[in-house]
Amino acid sequence: MTETPSTAEDRALDALTKILESAIAPDMLEAQQLILRRLALAGDLFPARVPPPLNITEVGGYLNLVKDDPILTAQVLAATLGVAGPNPAPGFDPTLPPLYYVTQPNDRPPGPAQTATPVQLTVRSDFAPSFTAALAALHAAGTTLPVLATNRPLPPVVLGVPGPTDLLPYLGRSLDLVPGAALVDPTTDPLAVGQEGGAGPQVVVTRQLDATAPAAATITSAAWSMWTCDATACTQSTVTDAFAPLGPVLNAAGWYQATPLAAPTSLGQPGSWAHWTNVTSLVAGVSTVGDELRLLHSAGVIAASSVRERLDWVWDGTAFVAPA
Repeated sequence: MTETPSTAEDRALDALTKILESAIAPDMLEAQQLILRRLALAGDLFPARVPPPLNITEVGGYLNLVKDDPILTAQVLAATLGVAGPNPAPGFDPTLPPLYYVTQPNDRPPGPAQTATPVQLTVRSDFAPSFTAALAALHAAGTTLPVLATNRPLPPVVLGVPGPTDLLPYLGRSLDLVPGAALVDPTTDPLAVGQEGGAGPQVVVTRQLDATAPAAATITSAAWSMWTCDATACTQSTVTDAFAPLGPVLNAAGWYQATPLAAPTSLGQPGSWAHWTNVTSLVAGVSTVGDELRLLHSAGVIAASSVRERLDWVWDGTAFVAPA
């Protein structure tokens, strides 16, 4: 049997609860969130594990314990006086980070690597427009770009395990293509690595799979010296087909490879052909890991990751390094 409210305060709270439970207006939904936050962080939901202070001196002693944290100090005072504490409360962010990850379909061309190719990929929101334009250009030419990943989740704090030193993947600034999409059989693989005409630098190319695409005529068939690898070694052979170099298209979108590109040595050690990075907007001597992380993650998420040890690392033009 439901207990009937016995006081005016109980009846008012009961009526307020019913209103909030049935609320659909945006302002009422926001009120629901505020109340839930207060409940989650209220200091009087659980009994204190220290005796009540007997005088102002003991109160001062408690405050001395938290004097280095101004927010916590203000909350202790608020709890003591029975008034609302600082807003926003710790654990909740007043605004979301300015950047986020955009999810979009991935290319999954037919072949043995298709089963290992993710169905979707995620790209930083500030990189997404140019990356989408690059994909559109490749598709218009009848080619594909099977992507393995464009970022890595922030690593957790593990006792005794230092944080990573290569931080670009954790900032959404790396692009890794599906390794099995090349080097297996260059006569059918959607991607390949080799040299046009058997000379010049190593180049990553994408095979034209749709000759009826709107811009298919921009790619012509040519002889390439392509790599085929097994578990222990790689060999080159001539393959004549319609290939388009990925470099110009991805470079225009801000993604680059290490140069000169090293030739692959085996399937287990394929080299750097599948790895690309985007360092646009990073300023040497100015940009820090902390600045980059705060664009994508809340303070709480950053604090729970081992990259918190690298927040003051500075971009030197090639990588993030510890400050001198």
